[in-house]
Amino acid sequence: MLAFLGLQSLFYTPIYSVLSALVLAQLGDPSREFARIRVWGTVGWMLAGVVVSFVLRADASPLSGYVAAASLAALAVAMRGLPESRPPDEKVRRTWREVFGIDALVLLRHHDHRVFFIVTLLYTMPLAAFYPYAPLQLRELGVPQTTALLALGQVSEVVSLIWLGAVIARFRVKWIFLAAIGFAALRYGLMAEGGLAAVVVGVALHGLVYTLFFVTAQIYLAERIVTVMRARAQALFFLISSGFGYLLGYLASGWWKAACTADGHTDWRWFWGGLGCFYLALGLYFVASYQGVFHGLRQGEARAP
Repeated sequence: MLAFLGLQSLFYTPIYSVLSALVLAQLGDPSREFARIRVWGTVGWMLAGVVVSFVLRADASPLSGYVAAASLAALAVAMRGLPESRPPDEKVRRTWREVFGIDALVLLRHHDHRVFFIVTLLYTMPLAAFYPYAPLQLRELGVPQTTALLALGQVSEVVSLIWLGAVIARFRVKWIFLAAIGFAALRYGLMAEGGLAAVVVGVALHGLVYTLFFVTAQIYLAERIVTVMRARAQALFFLISSGFGYLLGYLASGWWKAACTADGHTDWRWFWGGLGCFYLALGLYFVASYQGVFHGLRQGEARAP
């Protein structure tokens, strides 16, 4: 099972960065248009949760895996309808550094880009704990249809995506990222309280936690990275977040849960509270380190041509 999960990730995960780069290349104003397209992915996620819990009743059944496999096959067919999009730096032959995306590491020489990728890694790590352990806490609180209840996070995500364009137009990216970190700390604080109502509110905040950081991050890369590097920047972003971030997050959160568990009972107050404190520390680092487009940049560097 673990071997096939690894193969699935190896072939499927790159789709996210490729699709993002392809879609963003078609848009005239990514900050206003991208979220309206991205919202349909959230709608699909919500429908999947409802189908698994209430139609298939397969929250704890292999049936959900079979249906997911069939939907992936349908997705492969649908990919044929995507618009043709040539690489902006198309070459006959590429170096190994270009093939494996190593040349994208040059982006780390820029101070704000370096801070952005470091914060992406650190932001994703505690976020990884939400996916496997929120359902466990909900089951302990007597909620059987955990998949459907977790779709509340996607409801707030839809709302966030709808007004994200207006938010980006009014506020600096720095404050949007900081708001995401703040909501992440608040969400885990609510889940540490332990009551069903507080946990449900914490689940519902997932949309803000995810959208304000990850979708804003994709728009940040589309607008502040030079054209020939944008696809590689998106790939590096997903490598750091969905790759190293989630991997390290799952390993670290598993260790942290074991440390917070005694006699088969997990102390959720300590578990979520510790992760919330991590986010508070991350917010302080971000405020102190990130400069923004009005500081430390030469003329013409604020937005990539």
